[in-house]
Amino acid sequence: MPKKRGAKKKIHKPAEAPETSNPTPEEEKEKKKMIFPISNLPPGLLLDLLYRFYAKSLLQLRCFSRFWLALIDNPIFRQNHVINFNSPRNRQLICNSFHDKGRRKLVAFLSAQGSYIPVLDVDLHFSERPNYPRRINFKDFSKNMVLAGSINGIVCLVHSKEMCGRFVALWNPTIRYWKPIALPQTRAWEGMSVGLGFDVVMNDFKIICIVPFLDTEGAGWSRVEIYSANQNSWENVDEERIVRFVPVHHRQNCKFIVQGVPYWVGKEALAQTNLVLGRIDPSTGMYRTVLFPEHIRNECTEVHAVNLKGSIAALIHSPGEHPNNMVDLYVLDEDTADWRMMYNIGPLEFKFRRPIQCLNTGEIVLETWAGFIDKAANAVHHFYDPRTNHVFYNKEIEVLNPCWSESYIHVESLVRLEGMVEIAKEHITRRNNPRMDNWNEYVSEELEAALHR
Repeated sequence: MPKKRGAKKKIHKPAEAPETSNPTPEEEKEKKKMIFPISNLPPGLLLDLLYRFYAKSLLQLRCFSRFWLALIDNPIFRQNHVINFNSPRNRQLICNSFHDKGRRKLVAFLSAQGSYIPVLDVDLHFSERPNYPRRINFKDFSKNMVLAGSINGIVCLVHSKEMCGRFVALWNPTIRYWKPIALPQTRAWEGMSVGLGFDVVMNDFKIICIVPFLDTEGAGWSRVEIYSANQNSWENVDEERIVRFVPVHHRQNCKFIVQGVPYWVGKEALAQTNLVLGRIDPSTGMYRTVLFPEHIRNECTEVHAVNLKGSIAALIHSPGEHPNNMVDLYVLDEDTADWRMMYNIGPLEFKFRRPIQCLNTGEIVLETWAGFIDKAANAVHHFYDPRTNHVFYNKEIEVLNPCWSESYIHVESLVRLEGMVEIAKEHITRRNNPRMDNWNEYVSEELEAALHR
């Protein structure tokens, strides 16, 4: 009987190493160039390069070494990054909308072209709790919050229900940090309208609240409360902070922000005019009125104000005046306080309702109606480019239907204010990070000097 023979074993010979030769001095020099650390660049060139990075790329760079962590977490670097390079190339809005038949809320970044970037998606089906923890969390606050402004990546939030009149908040959605701010309960806050401002003199973010007097004697007048992020406190109210202005109730918070100054649409007490623009200077706290253009065609004329590339613009629509459905655009001259006619928008092939907001690049978001009945479910949004006089449709905006509530020009940044905490980690007590405090241990004197220039 033949013997069973096992499977023949395969012998794997090790691969022969490729023949190598000693590198030439030129090859060694080229190799060193390829692995040259970016941190060894001259300080001025290094900062000039990093300021051009997007915020999310810099967040990833923090993880490589203590040097990068200390540099990118430095408040001066973060401020220089958003002001010097990030703001001029900003091309997006931060938008707050209700979708899925009002059951969900979406906060997203939106540009004129390209897809939207979701920031926060909230399911509104939740059990409301009247008594929140002493230290509230972002998840609870976000379910009924609305936007009230955006400056240098910092977004102001206001609660619309349970915590209305109790808290406002500052939020940086890029780095996912926020700060809830308690309202002093020694004063009334019912009916308040909120805006975010920036004091360029003190380099300070300020929350400005306009609180109307609800009694008969004070009708048409409001008091102004200002919170300073640098001081972490509310300024006291005096007689100079009582203004004869009341924001329009259905436009709860500031309409737009121009060069750090928030603007509201409202009415003045004891005045015969209709709607006006009211502004509160964050540096001085002084109130000033901006009158709309006196170019009223008929009783159906509608005037809407927007921030157009750092200037105040008014879109005037007079139904029936233009047979081809045109909208006039005027821009305010700050020096003379006169309105100058710029151009006409149109002819429009749809029923114009209102402008929503403008991008930093000049495109205007126009809200229109798809049907004959004016209701939110029929809202459609288009972009108008004044450079080409072209109205175009971005399908990505559909995600914001049926109700687009608030929107502001927004720039992604690394700015983190004192007292901000990481979202979902509000109740964790953290020690100071020595790598952030001991800045001089990880950087040279030359780099520190370049940072302060």
